[in-house]
Amino acid sequence: MREQGEHPRIPPWGAMALYAGVALPWLGATLWLPERLQLPSLTLWILVSGLLLARSVRNLHQDESVRSHSVRGMELLLQHAPAGMARVHLGGARIGWANDRLAQWLGRSPASLQGQDFRALVPPDDPQETLRLFDALMAGRIDSFQVQRRCIHADTGHETPVLCTASLVEPGGQGPATMVCVLQDLGDILVARAALADERQRLAATVVDNTIEGVVVTDAHSRILSVNSAFTRMLGYTEEEMLGKTPRMFKSGRHDQAFYDAMWSGLNTTGHWQGEIWNRRKNGEVFPEYMSLSAVKDAAGRVTHYVCMFTDISAEKAREAQLDFLSHRDMLTGLPNRARFTSLLDEAVAEAAAAQAPLAVMLLNIDRFKDVNDSYGHAIGDQVLRHIAGRVHASLGEDGLIGRMAGDELAVVFKGLGDRSEAIARARQLIAAAGQPWSSPDGLSVVAGVSVGICMYPAHADNAQDLLQGAHAAVYGAKSRSGRAWCFFQEDMTQAARERLGMEARLRQAIALDHLRLYFQPQIDLATGCLVGAEALVRWLDPEEGLISPARFIPVAESSGVIGPLGLWVLREACAQGQRWREQGLAEMTIAVNVSLHQFLLTDIAGATADALAATGFPPQCLELEITESALAERPEEALGVMRRLRAQGLRLAIDDFGTGYSSLAHLKRFPLDLLKIDQGFIRDIPHSSDDMAISGSVIALGHAMGLKVLAEGVETREQLDFLRGKGCDFFQGYLCSKPLPADEFGQWVQAHQGRCPAVS
Repeated sequence: MREQGEHPRIPPWGAMALYAGVALPWLGATLWLPERLQLPSLTLWILVSGLLLARSVRNLHQDESVRSHSVRGMELLLQHAPAGMARVHLGGARIGWANDRLAQWLGRSPASLQGQDFRALVPPDDPQETLRLFDALMAGRIDSFQVQRRCIHADTGHETPVLCTASLVEPGGQGPATMVCVLQDLGDILVARAALADERQRLAATVVDNTIEGVVVTDAHSRILSVNSAFTRMLGYTEEEMLGKTPRMFKSGRHDQAFYDAMWSGLNTTGHWQGEIWNRRKNGEVFPEYMSLSAVKDAAGRVTHYVCMFTDISAEKAREAQLDFLSHRDMLTGLPNRARFTSLLDEAVAEAAAAQAPLAVMLLNIDRFKDVNDSYGHAIGDQVLRHIAGRVHASLGEDGLIGRMAGDELAVVFKGLGDRSEAIARARQLIAAAGQPWSSPDGLSVVAGVSVGICMYPAHADNAQDLLQGAHAAVYGAKSRSGRAWCFFQEDMTQAARERLGMEARLRQAIALDHLRLYFQPQIDLATGCLVGAEALVRWLDPEEGLISPARFIPVAESSGVIGPLGLWVLREACAQGQRWREQGLAEMTIAVNVSLHQFLLTDIAGATADALAATGFPPQCLELEITESALAERPEEALGVMRRLRAQGLRLAIDDFGTGYSSLAHLKRFPLDLLKIDQGFIRDIPHSSDDMAISGSVIALGHAMGLKVLAEGVETREQLDFLRGKGCDFFQGYLCSKPLPADEFGQWVQAHQGRCPAVS
């Protein structure tokens, strides 16, 4: 028998059972609580108890003194635990053992509680619910239950609200069944909950204040209650200047009432609105933001607050504006590029047709511009070109349109010209404006005149394309008059047409007689110097003239329709040669084939490609089609459809001669491209032309920003190679590595150099 007040002795198995029946249900109860709250002291007690229990289990087979010491430690922990604990006999609900904390709440000693009615000392708040849970526990439907009870102090009558977790402990041997009850002070739980809520609120406030997005909170009447630091930096106001006011103080004036009505209508319907909006900073600057506005409602569904997040998209808008400018403007002169000018001309012709009014298209070709570039360099040539473009533009007046069509060609449209005499007067005006000398700061003066070709609507042509072609034909008549002259389009300007017809007939015969040859130029990885591909270039080996330049027969093929069979021959021969090299064990490479504007849009290029691949067995992933910018700009939606069909076959797609100003970047970013090729015209004068260097660097950066690889054409010097490598260009081709070679010589080149370019170290 133990003395009165002595702590109960618990054997090792009893300690384990008590821990399983008391501590673990207490832990489950703690996790069950709202917001999963745990008191730090109780948690520490559970952790320490767990460690001691683990130690006791490990030492079960050690000597008795060590086990007794461990059990005694467990007893002390349970007796002095910060939670109330009691073992209750099921028969009569009499207390068999209680710890110090429970005795303290009841105003008694632990020994005096033995044999007392637990239900009287700790009555439940809901006796019926408690009875129901007890029955479920006894029936084995649940392992434990939790109810709220009250510990009543014997002397003061003070009631301590507690959360009681009851667990059944199976009897050992002949002993009676008991229930272990763990009681937690609900006041301590509420204090912990409040502390955690305060901490969460502090963390939330810290997150909001340090986010890069501006955050504004208003009441239901849109009066500002709080703003974060990012918003004060974004708008330039202090928080004190904004509190109590409404976001109307930021209105930019760019949106009409319909915009705000639509915004509030969407917010009231869905509780959320997001989109772009322009606001005004404190300094008066108007800037774009992306705004996300949400309504906060109470339990009754009434709006109590509005939370608004802002992201400054000024930089993004600036990039979009730059892309839009580049897609419609010539980078050198700032004038509309060919695609944009053609669109403006289409509109002007439609207006003239509706009003039955004439108009004139004039093509200006700079006289001896090549001499200027050769004599003074391309940098001076570019400045002279900008000077002429600016002077001509300034002389137009309100009824004139201007654009840059090519390197040394400008096009002008005059609306409402009554007769030829007015057109002549305007042409002379343009010649005079372009003839004003350009002078450099150091005194260099350059004079470069223009020749003007004139084509009238509706006298000479009735659509934009024919008007431009007529003006182009007429400008050569003007240049034949020693320059600084004008010339109208005339029907007898047919000599060039007859020559084109003659070449067309010879070209058709050349295809039939197998007079065409493919040459290949290596494409090299700038980083490694390894061969990655070869561009297939068609050559015409005429029995009488010898090799005829593609610059002579490709335009004839495009204008005559021969481009269809010619392109098909090139495509099939390139695939066949690529497959032969594969079978010979040559290093795997991509074969790039040029696709002209007319071939791309006017023939079934996707079907022809599929046939060529099937006929030769060449893998589609090794074939790359190079499409000109003009093909993409001519009919972008149709071009997009064709490119998607090609991409579905597994081909690689590249845009050729990039930078000539023909394409629309607004459409370009939609196309499924792999490679962007910089036109050799921007490489030729590197490093002597700062403009070409700037343009080339920008094109490389733009290509990488769009996720494309970039290849530079026409690389001929080490300086050009070093510049391109420094700008991160991916690939190059040009005479620095190798000139275009016939197929057999190209194969020998690859074997001799083991697929590496000797110029790249």
